[in-house]
Amino acid sequence: MSSSTERGRSESANSRRTPTPPPVDDTPLAAFFAQFAAFSFKENQSSNKNFDRLVKVLRIDAKDLQAREVREGFKDALVQEFNTRFGTDGNDISSWQNLCRVLRIDPVPDSIEACRQCVWDTHVNLVDLVDSARTGKPVKLFASLGELTAYTLQQKPKKFFPKENAYQGGLLKELLREIINPYFGKRRNGSAKRKERKRKQKAARAAAGGD
Repeated sequence: MSSSTERGRSESANSRRTPTPPPVDDTPLAAFFAQFAAFSFKENQSSNKNFDRLVKVLRIDAKDLQAREVREGFKDALVQEFNTRFGTDGNDISSWQNLCRVLRIDPVPDSIEACRQCVWDTHVNLVDLVDSARTGKPVKLFASLGELTAYTLQQKPKKFFPKENAYQGGLLKELLREIINPYFGKRRNGSAKRKERKRKQKAARAAAGGD
């Protein structure tokens, strides 16, 4: 077999393993913001900052029904953007391996269980993760859950990812489940340890964010 044929097959296999990002204009977030004629979506700006600018452009009160509807639409688009960028099947190894690459896990594991563990051991803001797929900028990683929580709460506007949404796929549900209910061990006795576990779980939920 010629080397050019082997190279062609190798490139074809690699293209199947790594999803091709859709054009920015075709993504759920871009489509959401395109509904508002007076607003200009900045693809290199974070999703949350784009939404914050949208609210100011529309001049709507946060307590108004219109504001709630716009926010729910934004949440739907954010979740659908994750699905478009990373997939929905929690049992698809190519999706997990793609996440590993985005999170700079090297070497990328060759089994789903190993990929899951590596991804779960990595602390990252999910809004940043979605945005990095659009902007091409490396996603910010954190050394601990505490650092991630502090970062999430300090951002203006805060970078909360929807915890529950009708559009969540299996892959996203697994990530959110691990963030909101991390494993802290079962062998805990006494009120002090229970309080510590609750404190950590509260911090985890804060890192996952908002409504």
